[in-house]
Amino acid sequence: MKKNTTRVILLLFITGIAAWALPALVKKATRVPEHYPFMYYSSLLRELCVIDYSDDETPLSTLSGKKFSEAECDSLLPLLNFRQLMADGKLPETIEGIEITPPLLRSKSVVFRYNPEVTRSPATRLHVLFESMPRRVGIEMPDDVFRLGERVEFIDCKTNRVNEEKSARFQQALERRGYRFPARWSSGNPNPRKAYDEGYFSLDAAGHLFHLKMVNGKPYVRDTRVDEQVEVAAFSMFEATDKRFYGFLFGKQGDAYILEARDGKYHPLKLDIAPFDLLRDRMVIMGNLLYWNVSVTTPTGRDYYALKTTTLEQVARHRVAHQPDPWERLSSWIFPFYLTFDDPDSAYLYPRLHFTGRRGWLAHLLPALLVGLLVPNDRRRRVYHSLYILITGFAGLLALLALPRFITKKPRK
Repeated sequence: MKKNTTRVILLLFITGIAAWALPALVKKATRVPEHYPFMYYSSLLRELCVIDYSDDETPLSTLSGKKFSEAECDSLLPLLNFRQLMADGKLPETIEGIEITPPLLRSKSVVFRYNPEVTRSPATRLHVLFESMPRRVGIEMPDDVFRLGERVEFIDCKTNRVNEEKSARFQQALERRGYRFPARWSSGNPNPRKAYDEGYFSLDAAGHLFHLKMVNGKPYVRDTRVDEQVEVAAFSMFEATDKRFYGFLFGKQGDAYILEARDGKYHPLKLDIAPFDLLRDRMVIMGNLLYWNVSVTTPTGRDYYALKTTTLEQVARHRVAHQPDPWERLSSWIFPFYLTFDDPDSAYLYPRLHFTGRRGWLAHLLPALLVGLLVPNDRRRRVYHSLYILITGFAGLLALLALPRFITKKPRK
């Protein structure tokens, strides 16, 4: 009995290894990197254009099929190529009635990327809180870090001890404003190479989003009250050059917002795009003085949007469907399921089971029958082996071949 149990355990172990190794090898040989065109909204043509920098003669084309030379590309996309136009002395004085200056264009430039790995990866528990109103020009690294969990604690970096006085000061400020512990998460920008600092936005236990920063060494805490309009799921700090907004706010329904700073209050302004999945989809924003170019990549394709910078209302949209590569077409036939230990959308390593569909089991029907016929003089073994291969596919077949006593009956002496 023990011998049979050991063999069963070994069979399952080899099947698991094969369910990871075989698909990994096939995927490495057949996987083709995903490619989507780069699209940008032309403020002169008033439509989304495709840019292909590998085409030296006509890098710019419209969705209707018109093509333009490199020089025409610079002129038709002045808000994207304004540096080149400045060097050539061809930067227009006005666009859509707005006077154009290089400082204005730079202050309105927005580049932002959202990756699901940010949400699905281990969170940093220690944060750096800069002085928001430094006495000297530039942002200096503080001597301590803080953590916000069951309570707020500031820890001296040299002694690794909690600064009780500073911690108590911030704890009292948070509690006075109605912050409920423990904190769910906190989001900020710890990079000191920025023009100014807006601290952190933190979601408390009650689902309220608070703004926390340090001004002249004292705590600054405010309840944004955006939870009255949005069921907050995530926030990404983005200290905009023109100080128009604090960052990007994401709701649990998949809507995206910017959190504006107007009249001393916090106003979520929704991006006019379709809801997206925070755990799977990727978003890239390239904004300029007049329009924001937004692309959202999903498992089924990529959506391109052009939004007005002032209102974030949609002025154009285009979708490019995802084209299955050889791996996606092949895996659904030869692997009913497969095992992986990593994920491009997460930094966690753990076993993940992927099911490809019904076709994998249908494709294994013939080998399951053939292997069943190869087992001599034992009807029960025929049934067991056929079912095992039908369920586990080539991984199970490889495991059975590695254990010949499971295929051939041991002869009697």
